[in-house]
Amino acid sequence: MRRVIIAIGLVGLLFISSARADNIELNLSDLGCPMGFDFNSPYWQTDFDLGVTFTEITNVYIDWSGKITAGLAVLYADPSNPFPQEVGICTYFDFPSGFAEVWGGEGTYPAPEPFDSLSEIQASTWIDLLDGKTRITVQYDELIMLFGRYIEHGSVMLDDATLIVEGTIVPEPTMFLLLITGIVGIRTNRRKHRIRMSTYH
Repeated sequence: MRRVIIAIGLVGLLFISSARADNIELNLSDLGCPMGFDFNSPYWQTDFDLGVTFTEITNVYIDWSGKITAGLAVLYADPSNPFPQEVGICTYFDFPSGFAEVWGGEGTYPAPEPFDSLSEIQASTWIDLLDGKTRITVQYDELIMLFGRYIEHGSVMLDDATLIVEGTIVPEPTMFLLLITGIVGIRTNRRKHRIRMSTYH
């Protein structure tokens, strides 16, 4: 019995040491994220579940690409001279509060400006994401202009957007139970084998 307990303890150590670093990817379009954002359709949000539990999260990224079309703005002091003004797309979590953003369009106006970025989502801690669950928002943004305003709004068209979470994943508890069951079974079979051998002698 003592050997069985020791074996189970060793399996427990194996279970802990088998926690592995991995990248979990979540395609936002699979969750229903629209591909177009503008002033009239500024945001989309949903709850998600990555289906894994982390002991540690090292980095979180949004890998996205698309095209940004700038808006047109004027200064209150010079309303007859409009100029292109960049717009952006950002993503953030409710808990933990982290965000990433991309801005553009001004340099290529009126043509859209392409972007392809692996943007790190910044947060002070990832403790609220260790269970793999939270709410994500993708949102169209315009600059806050103190001395002017947009007279034409821009837009952002996404080609793709994938959430990437890098961290250490603990194997499922069922794997641990299977390992324990296997070792107990081996011990039982060995004992039966010894009993059989002793009766023959």
